Amino acid sequence: MVACDRRRLAGGGEKGGEKVARTLHGRPGSRYHLAVDAGGAPLEVRLAAGNENERRHLLPLLDALNQRGIQPRELWADRGYDSRALEQALRSRQIEPRISKRRRAGQPADPDQRQSQVWRGRKRQTRTSDPQARHRWPVERTNAWLKAKRRIATRRDRKANTYLAFLQLGMILILARSL
Repeated sequence: MVACDRRRLAGGGEKGGEKVARTLHGRPGSRYHLAVDAGGAPLEVRLAAGNENERRHLLPLLDALNQRGIQPRELWADRGYDSRALEQALRSRQIEPRISKRRRAGQPADPDQRQSQVWRGRKRQTRTSDPQARHRWPVERTNAWLKAKRRIATRRDRKANTYLAFLQLGMILILARSL
């Protein structure tokens, strides 16, 4: 299972550190990509700038797992990882992709999905529920456990290695608590 999360760098007027870039909201931030097992135990984390596309970090994350001798059979991911090229690359590695499909512009929503109207900036858009979200809850729960750590929730560290070390420490705490 793979998910990502955006974090904000504190200090409005301060310069950013390593792996910090503008997020979708226009603020400086970074993003981590997390791989967990089916039970939610964290396996690997990868840190990136907030404006980088999620898709380019999936295969390096899987390569890091492969170096440790972990070969998943299935990969559950959210809509940010939806790409035909990624699905082909996963199948060539004998990994079955279970990636939620994003709805393209102008494509009608599936009538079976729940829909709601949300504001995206000044525009009102139709938001559809994700039918595969219930399978991804272990990774979302692990993300919530990591965000519960104050040092991880808001990135205050300028050096990426320091923030990554705290992410890994948070993963160790989650693993120790689950024993």
